[in-house]
Amino acid sequence: MLSTIVRSSRPVLNQNLPRAALFHSCVIIRNAALEAVATTSTSTPTSTSSSTPTAQRKLSSAPKGTVLKGIQYLKDKQDPVALDDSEYPDWLWDLLDEKKQKQKTSKPVNRQYHRKQSRDAIKAMNFMKDKKN
Repeated sequence: MLSTIVRSSRPVLNQNLPRAALFHSCVIIRNAALEAVATTSTSTPTSTSSSTPTAQRKLSSAPKGTVLKGIQYLKDKQDPVALDDSEYPDWLWDLLDEKKQKQKTSKPVNRQYHRKQSRDAIKAMNFMKDKKN
């Protein structure tokens, strides 16, 4: 009985949700892009970046030149326009790859390395603060 209560009261972030669902802005962008594609009857672009193979990179859901409604992030500015897939940085496409994201967070070596780096940076900052006074 107790295990059932504990299992059902887990936070949403611990459950297996799609990676994009964890980021509110990604969901907004995806929904706006799907809406824009539905309203315009254009085909998806067939050209991709020559530096990245097409097998690794997914095509974006919004064709080049599509106005992405509802995701403007600057006040009193127009909605952003979708760019060609080759114009976006490579790291952006890695955010969509769930395997790469799990590898980054699940490897204990990566976590230990980053913890040690941040701990050393904090120690150095505190040391310099003590020396100034």
